[in-house]
Amino acid sequence: MATQQIRPGVDSISPELSARFDELDLWDNARDLVEDGYTIIQDPAAHAITDELREAILRLSQTSDAENKGRRAGLLLGRDPVFAKAVTVPRLLALAEFLLGRGMLLSQLLGTIRGPGGGNLGLHADNSWFPEPFPSWEIMCTACWVTDEFTEEHGATMIIPGTHKQKRHPPRDVRKSLEGAQAIVAPKGSICLWDGSVWHGNYARKTPGERVVLHTTFTRLGMQPIDDYSHLDDAWLEQNASELRGLLGRDLFFHSTTDTSGQTDQEKLRHTYRLVHGPQGY
Repeated sequence: MATQQIRPGVDSISPELSARFDELDLWDNARDLVEDGYTIIQDPAAHAITDELREAILRLSQTSDAENKGRRAGLLLGRDPVFAKAVTVPRLLALAEFLLGRGMLLSQLLGTIRGPGGGNLGLHADNSWFPEPFPSWEIMCTACWVTDEFTEEHGATMIIPGTHKQKRHPPRDVRKSLEGAQAIVAPKGSICLWDGSVWHGNYARKTPGERVVLHTTFTRLGMQPIDDYSHLDDAWLEQNASELRGLLGRDLFFHSTTDTSGQTDQEKLRHTYRLVHGPQGY
């Protein structure tokens, strides 16, 4: 497929990435990202480790602080070997590079666990730290690893396809009405990938059991990562996929964040939102 049919007027796909798309049969996924702002990835490497990934998130969540115990686990790389495998799934890396270009960085790796009930996560774009209009090129992307089937009743991600083309945050009336929202429906083992501009949230779980998800965020090379993996030394890197050195920005000068529960400093979060969106906030 010709590059210009995929991303007209934005950028070009390198011959190397085009060859990987051919090898991995990713052109339909690329069309999804361009037209809808999200896609569902099926990769044998992902399906092979889904149960192991789910178990690791559940286990490590028990070591989080009292507030987050059994609910979330953060700073996951290096805490179990499965996470190094997860962030280097071939189809995920190829599509993330398609959105963000060469030299992209791993920004955050967070496991979350949600049982029945609770409210919906509000509609938003992941480009939270940027004012609108967003640039024509993508700033970041997020992948959610489905360790149980995704349906609306199971608490799947909510998305409004095509909203990434508006290059802005969702207005208040749409955040209230959720007009056009739909559930991302995907089988266990899928990886749901969306760009930072598309409007999304999630549905409350209405069925028994737990919704266990691995959230993986990648950013362009010029972005500041959230997680600090400086404690993983060269010996650890040598035992894992070679792509990790690039994903961690080991040869660059960035980095920050440390709590293994994945807890965010809420006051700092609010302050950052005010800097981006003004005194009234988002």
